[in-house]
Amino acid sequence: MSKLENLLPLIEHSALVRAASPKAVKAGQELFKNKAVKDIVVDGDSVRGKVKGTHAVPHTTTLKRKVTRGGKGKKLECHCTCPTFTDGWEKICHHGVALAMELHEQFMSGGELTMTENPWVKDIDAKARKRYQIQQRRGLWQVTEFGAGSAASAARRSKRGVAPGDKLIQHFLDQAIDETDDGAAVLEDVSLAGLLYFARDASVSLKGVGKLNFVAEPLVLRVQAESRPKDHRVELHAFLEHPATERSFEVDQGRIITGAPTWFLWPETAELFLVPGTPPWTLSAVAERPTIVMDSSVAAEDMDQLSESLQAAGVPPRDLFELASDSREISAIVATIEGGAGKISVGLAARYDNVTLAITGEDPESARYSVSIAGEAIAFYRDLEAEGAARRRLLDGKLRWSAADEAFVALGDTAIEFIVAGLPLLPEEWEKKVPKLPKLRSKAPKPRISVKNPGGSVLDVEALVDVEGDTGLISMRDLLRWLHEGRRWVELSDGSVAKLDPKILEPVAEAAGAMQFDKHGMAEVSTLELGTLARLLQEVPDAKVARDVKKLMANMTGERSARAPRKAKALTAKLRDYQKSGFAWLWQLHQNQMAGILADDMGLGKTVQALALLTKAKEADGPGPSLIVGPTSVLGVWRGEVKKWAPSLSVLVWHGVDRSENLRLLKKTDVIVTSYAILRRDIDELSKIRFRYAILDEAQYIKNWTTSTAKAAKRLNAEHRLALSGTPIENHLVDLWAIYDFLAPGFLGKLSEFQKGYVKPIEDGDHKALDTLRARIRPFIMRRRKEDVASELPPKTEQTIFCQFDRSQLALYNRILKAAKSEITTRVGEVGIEKSQMTILAALTRLRQVCTDPKLLNLPEGTTVPKSTKLEAFRALIGEAVGSGRKALVFSQFVSMQKILAGTLEELEIDYLWLHGGTTNRDELVQRFQQKSGPPVFLISLKAGGAGLTLTEADTVIHYDPWWNPAVEDQATDRAHRIGQEKPVMVYRLVVEHTVEQKMVELGAEKRKIAESALGRDTTVGKKLTMEDVDKLLETPVSGAAAWEEV
Repeated sequence: MSKLENLLPLIEHSALVRAASPKAVKAGQELFKNKAVKDIVVDGDSVRGKVKGTHAVPHTTTLKRKVTRGGKGKKLECHCTCPTFTDGWEKICHHGVALAMELHEQFMSGGELTMTENPWVKDIDAKARKRYQIQQRRGLWQVTEFGAGSAASAARRSKRGVAPGDKLIQHFLDQAIDETDDGAAVLEDVSLAGLLYFARDASVSLKGVGKLNFVAEPLVLRVQAESRPKDHRVELHAFLEHPATERSFEVDQGRIITGAPTWFLWPETAELFLVPGTPPWTLSAVAERPTIVMDSSVAAEDMDQLSESLQAAGVPPRDLFELASDSREISAIVATIEGGAGKISVGLAARYDNVTLAITGEDPESARYSVSIAGEAIAFYRDLEAEGAARRRLLDGKLRWSAADEAFVALGDTAIEFIVAGLPLLPEEWEKKVPKLPKLRSKAPKPRISVKNPGGSVLDVEALVDVEGDTGLISMRDLLRWLHEGRRWVELSDGSVAKLDPKILEPVAEAAGAMQFDKHGMAEVSTLELGTLARLLQEVPDAKVARDVKKLMANMTGERSARAPRKAKALTAKLRDYQKSGFAWLWQLHQNQMAGILADDMGLGKTVQALALLTKAKEADGPGPSLIVGPTSVLGVWRGEVKKWAPSLSVLVWHGVDRSENLRLLKKTDVIVTSYAILRRDIDELSKIRFRYAILDEAQYIKNWTTSTAKAAKRLNAEHRLALSGTPIENHLVDLWAIYDFLAPGFLGKLSEFQKGYVKPIEDGDHKALDTLRARIRPFIMRRRKEDVASELPPKTEQTIFCQFDRSQLALYNRILKAAKSEITTRVGEVGIEKSQMTILAALTRLRQVCTDPKLLNLPEGTTVPKSTKLEAFRALIGEAVGSGRKALVFSQFVSMQKILAGTLEELEIDYLWLHGGTTNRDELVQRFQQKSGPPVFLISLKAGGAGLTLTEADTVIHYDPWWNPAVEDQATDRAHRIGQEKPVMVYRLVVEHTVEQKMVELGAEKRKIAESALGRDTTVGKKLTMEDVDKLLETPVSGAAAWEEV
């Protein structure tokens, strides 16, 4: 059991209630619900965290398990920086309770906890704790084991158990071949060698000498030759050397401990060395005869055979070279350099007097070189160590051996960097054959940009590359190619080379995007590419931009502060300042034959801005029909708004079974309003008409580009296209692509390209891709939030009211949840998650129905149906709101739930109106509610009444059950919180805690982040629904959640 698991029983709810006061538990529960606990760190059996209460600075709170009553009892100990704890009011304060609850939830849900104790390395310091003494007797080793420390420390060790190091040492002691009378284990060399490896950090002493000193650096076997001219002999002497200290040791004066590994013990100082490169049998032979004498006239072949054997025994190459009777020193290293900036090759050779031998990528099989020239035999022993050192010089310079070129080769940037930095560092004593090398430019290339407007919808961009004042050495097209290939250097047309400055050029290359420059640096850029062009000019601040282009870009990509044109006389509405800015932007689009999305928040007056555009267009260009397509619910709104704000415009609602009777009026009417459903049916007729404008209201209706609705919209024939939507991204970034596919096909590329270049990188957190998308769409989308522009709009306060199941409703939820998990797991396992959507949706709907009201499940007759805790919360909320003189909108997706809510309102004797999918008198109901004397409650189906209504008489909005898409909820809320509202608006969401509803709210927040990130808000990007999300939705509620009601 881990230390953390020892703490868990003390933070269970039942234990907390006993340990803390009821006041602290209740206040701690509120902090826990409000997600006030952050930065939890677990340290053994204690935990600390930051808890944000009413104070501006979070309090640091620590919980620890404390042993009491002589080790028999355990209790929870709390420390906190809050006054409640430091002043002694509570032993466990409300911050401690909140920390305990958060830790318990994270642990039970399998969340990742930050640990200070690393389990990977917790035993690294668990060294051997015992003491050992060794001595050698008659070729064997006697090992005596001692305890360490006092009796008290021995008692502590017995509790902690045997150290891992001692366990492994004991393994070798168990291999003893005998035991002495005083209990020492008798070991052979191989057992002692293994024991010593694990005893390096223990206390081991050599009897009669002292504690062993384990030396970290190993020993190397050396062999030196000394000539004896008098008797024509050569004396070979072998010894061990410690390269780190240049000390030497005679093998026969020390003790070799043969095994794995092999050790060398120097008794005088009790030093113990590893000898990893030499076999133990070779060491034993050297110990017996450290010096041997050979005839100096021994054949070279025999000496070579000896050298090979010594090399296998770990003797350094320099010693072997010295042993050879006919060894030759290198006269010179010769480097022959060829090539240039693209490829450099270096032929390497060693000159031995009158013989020059190539140095290749590896040593030859034998150091002996022999050849017969004109009957004369030449043979000598090469200095492979010196040849290897020369080879390493080139390899360290990042050259690589190429057998095909028979040389060391570098390509591209590596070749240039070798020319610039590698060649000067080659040893001066080398003979170098160097060709004429490319000139190195002292300054990095810089772009020079100029932009002109030849007229129409295309801009001329000229991009030159300046290298030390010369613009003819490389084209922008070639420079971008080198950058995209990841090059650090560029080869210029005159053969010179220049280093690229990534700080200057990489942002330029990214900003240039898909601009197609010709060999002269010219590119034609569509006005649809204004965003990309603006980003490029931002990276080249000294660019020369024509005045008319500057004005266009300032209006389309700046702060949108262009002066609005004089509105048409036909428009009777008085535009607010931000609406004037929107009108100016729309008129810029009109004059430059561009399309865009007016994406203002619901309630900011997109309709009146569109009417300002249409009236101005008629005044400037004369009569012409414009088509507005929207949901059926807004057709009457558009007709009313046209008559109210632009009465001189003729308007026709193209709807109803008898609409064909008005076919002749289509070309003669200023504004034709129709629905998406009628657009699908009548597209063959509508596509024959050349409209001035095709405007899609609630343009998110075409987010699925494969539907007949989206395809019909694309078939419309119009001079200009415009999309109106407060939520252009409802679920996914592809929603945005679908709208632009209607406005300007190809603007965001093919769908596969958009998904690869933007969707996946952005969902994976790539901020560069997000910035690129923002820059590209910025000129063609106008997005204003209420809090940004409508300061005169009263405040909107949102509050989530969390409800908790009682025991019976929790039990029912868990039964449905268990069945749902089984059903979904089976289905996904059979066909995968993509084809299991209907199964998942159905299962999740049943869980949501338990949360809203178990009556919605239609349980078998005779089954006891638990009461709905949420409905009880609604009773209290609506009663308080109406009793305070407020008027409320109540939204729900379930028709059967709406009926239950209607029944509840009748029980409370509260007058209400009800709008649902079957309602035919929408306008009448709206007018009744908008009267101050009208009913105080408007019960509305989310899908039927979530858009196209103005209900500013309401100052309270209640979302009874959460919906997957927060944009739909926001749209419904804005029926009340919109222009014309004079009172503060309260928005309540009823959510059952720790259920699928709470998970839906969390996923909805991620969807909102996707939309706001792409539209220019600084928000972390969320992801689409995955199997991981489904698992999270199906998490089991925290055990005992209903019991919190009792606190």
